Amino acid sequence: GAPHFKGMSQYGAYGRAKSGQNVETILSAYYGGGIQIKKDYDTNIQIKVDGFGSYSLEEYAKRIYEMPGSWGDNGGMEALKAQAVAARSYALARTNNGASSICGTESCQVFKSAPKGGKWEEAVNATRGWVLMANGAPFSAWYASTSGGYQESYSGNGYSTPGFWDTPSGQSGWTAQA
Repeated sequence: GAPHFKGMSQYGAYGRAKSGQNVETILSAYYGGGIQIKKDYDTNIQIKVDGFGSYSLEEYAKRIYEMPGSWGDNGGMEALKAQAVAARSYALARTNNGASSICGTESCQVFKSAPKGGKWEEAVNATRGWVLMANGAPFSAWYASTSGGYQESYSGNGYSTPGFWDTPSGQSGWTAQA
């Protein structure tokens, strides 16, 4: 997606995964230590996708085309898992737990009628039912492909994400380490 500098940087998550960070550490880095990861969210909630129909939360997640599945073969499996959690969380927040619909374009999340399969589906299955929560409700987990090395804070559900330099050595690592 187009950089808006908020939420998770997909390439940043990929770099974090390749450096050994797990899915929970990646999610905490981008969404803050105060965010909760609920690991048993109701997977039967139906997500209505404009022009496509309704899908269970997990079947919806398997049809999100936001990150290269090949990253899973190149040290980025934990980034794919983080994306799966972010995608579920975003959809639930955007649709008010399935009460309304979501678009299937890059304006919301890129959705296709066929499951993506491969490493992406492995990541979705490995995080089945995992959703980011803030103050008892699904958190609108924004993300974009890149951020240029800086993540801006944003708020939802009365919770604010951190703003930070997304490099191993903070601002002094920008731009070489972004």
